[in-house]
Amino acid sequence: MIALLSKRTRTELVALRPKVSRKKIFGFLALAIAIASLMTRQVTWYDTGYYHYQVIQWLEKFGTVPGVALLFPNFGFTSSWFAFAAPLNAEIFDARVSAVTNGFVFLIATLQFFICLTHCLKRKAYLSDWFMVACSLILLPALMLVSSLATILVSPSPDIPVIFLVEVTVWSILGLSTRKELSPTSSERAIEPEVIPLFLAAGAVTVKLTALPVLLISSLFFIFIRGFKPRRFLVAGVVITVAIAPMLISGAITSGCPIYPSSLFCLDLPWSPALEEIKQTANGTHGVITWADSPPSGIHPWLWSFWRWFNSSIQRQFMAFLVLFSIFPAIYLARKVKMDRFSEPLWVILIAVLGIVFIILQSPFFRFAIPYLVLLPALGMAIYFQNNFEDAFNRVVERLSSQFPLRNLYRFMPIICLSLIAAIITSYASIDSSQLLLPPQIQRISFEKKQVNDITYFSPIQSILCWATQLPCTVEISPNVKLRNSAEGIAGGFVRIRN
Repeated sequence: MIALLSKRTRTELVALRPKVSRKKIFGFLALAIAIASLMTRQVTWYDTGYYHYQVIQWLEKFGTVPGVALLFPNFGFTSSWFAFAAPLNAEIFDARVSAVTNGFVFLIATLQFFICLTHCLKRKAYLSDWFMVACSLILLPALMLVSSLATILVSPSPDIPVIFLVEVTVWSILGLSTRKELSPTSSERAIEPEVIPLFLAAGAVTVKLTALPVLLISSLFFIFIRGFKPRRFLVAGVVITVAIAPMLISGAITSGCPIYPSSLFCLDLPWSPALEEIKQTANGTHGVITWADSPPSGIHPWLWSFWRWFNSSIQRQFMAFLVLFSIFPAIYLARKVKMDRFSEPLWVILIAVLGIVFIILQSPFFRFAIPYLVLLPALGMAIYFQNNFEDAFNRVVERLSSQFPLRNLYRFMPIICLSLIAAIITSYASIDSSQLLLPPQIQRISFEKKQVNDITYFSPIQSILCWATQLPCTVEISPNVKLRNSAEGIAGGFVRIRN
């Protein structure tokens, strides 16, 4: 609605209307149904049962509840992605559509891939188009074929939107290099286009704090790309504040800490957990050195922690290999990219390097690192293809088009789309006809009622996962927690009993 206030936006929408055709509508429907069929699987991601769906339920039923982190530390994790999912997971859907948000962002990402690929095929591609095609060719198959990522995809996990938001932010930075006609002295624009990456990066941080490196570099990009001016510094501060203020306020309400589980800027509120508990939660999420046992005498704790981490799984060994592999595209880019502040690829390199270092030091999980690990190889591929393969690629396309005219393919597009839809429906009908309309329910578990002070809660039996159990559900509530307002019940929040 805000975008529609711009006359240029409305003019562009009017100009796009005649370009909508039956072919594109059929193609979109086929793609949407194919992705929907991919997402109509049982949600099995561990973190969804651990706390994701419980947080979504809290938001859907009561909004942001004071002191909910006292019930279970992970309930204090704030994400705009959970807030986005909350109204889409009403009781009427019976815990069946928790993966709809990730399905939506996967559809948007796939559409963007096809749009950029079309630019390449029509010889209208810029570096940003080649970059997005290269990123998509890596990420989209990985999210469908790599077991751990495919499991996360079919869930409400905020890891998926962050992966795509990092790439889209970088894509927008590279896209600005194709708009050199927008000079610094242009008087037609009230807001410079460089604010777009900043806004996207700030949005990514509200989804998950692993996007902080993107926000830092995007802020510097906005401030310095046209030369430092105090006004741009002020604009950057306003944009970031407006974007992340709801997240900070929500964090203060749920846990007393605006950037929970970090203990920075924590407030001493009636519902604030003890500082030791906050630090313990932080160590469990990004205190890498605390994840391993005490090292033998004479061995540095960081080396010992890394060695234990490296030997813990093949996936982590693969992640370490990708980090080392990133050196080669970095060397190639250092030779090809003009190193000055006006070079958009240089800013992308900074995001990749800072992101990789940040994830390794804070929380070295593959799903957190993959958006940064992809940047350097994708940018290297994009520059290489643009400089070396574009003319040869276009000659191959022209030769194929002359021998197999694309208009003949378009004639059969409706039949191809309908056949694809029929194949998908048939395959799923043979498995479970109920999945034709809605995915299966989130798991239901056995639980027992427990009482602590004036709080009645549900505790899972022989498990620590609550899944879709009614609120409040947690393994155990500390005896120093009580209702904030007995008349309001759990909707009123919780406070800590202080000795």
